[in-house]
Amino acid sequence: MRVTINLLDSARYSEPTGRRLRTVLAQAAQSAAWLHFDQGRQASAQRHWRTALHSAHSADARDLGAGVLSDLAYSATWLGHPGEAVEILSHARTRTRHATARSLLDVRRARALAVLRDDVGTARALNDAEHQLERGSVQSAPPWVSWMSSADLAVDAGRCWLDLEDPRRATAALDEGLSLLAPERERTRAIMLTYRAHAALAGRDVDAAVADTRTALDTALGTGASRCLGLVRSTLWDSFEPHRGETAVQDLRSYAQQRLTPVRV
Repeated sequence: MRVTINLLDSARYSEPTGRRLRTVLAQAAQSAAWLHFDQGRQASAQRHWRTALHSAHSADARDLGAGVLSDLAYSATWLGHPGEAVEILSHARTRTRHATARSLLDVRRARALAVLRDDVGTARALNDAEHQLERGSVQSAPPWVSWMSSADLAVDAGRCWLDLEDPRRATAALDEGLSLLAPERERTRAIMLTYRAHAALAGRDVDAAVADTRTALDTALGTGASRCLGLVRSTLWDSFEPHRGETAVQDLRSYAQQRLTPVRV
């Protein structure tokens, strides 16, 4: 990324080459932002996303700019600012016409609306996301959204229903998502399992929650992603607190302490 910035600042090049360089810079900054976000380095992630957005705008790469805005919205919802996320996504949707891209924007809008407890808006956004995903083609999708699949739609729907206090629908969506998820998507798997554990706790099935949390912990440790580990940790020490006297929960916490001690997360 630094090499590209230096070329933009000091080298001589044609306008098409400049647009290509700025596009490469935007893509590199977007990837770096996700890396830092997953490691819990939020300020650095935001700087990289802003660099990506500026570079995409300079390159007139509208679809890529929409993708960066979508990432900023996702991070805003994750960090507790869903209203900001809805505003960002409304703007981002005007910058892309590809159905798969719009599906991602719609499902992230659903996530933000669910946090805001807008059940009607959430259901509408999820329906829009499903419709757009059916219309789209992954083969022709912009690179920043080529990974979007039915599994991703299901996991976000599950989180939405969980936020709207409907654990039955949340579990059904997460079950579907886990069955569709590609084996290499381990970070997503860890998050999905943690969400399903929350749904099990909401349904008073402590044993199922313990089993999913244990698997989520092992999976998150395998990824090394602080964001995933932080989510599992908050589940272990906060969500299970009302059930701390149960043997299964005590055993899970002991297991987690043994596994997490050398990691220091």
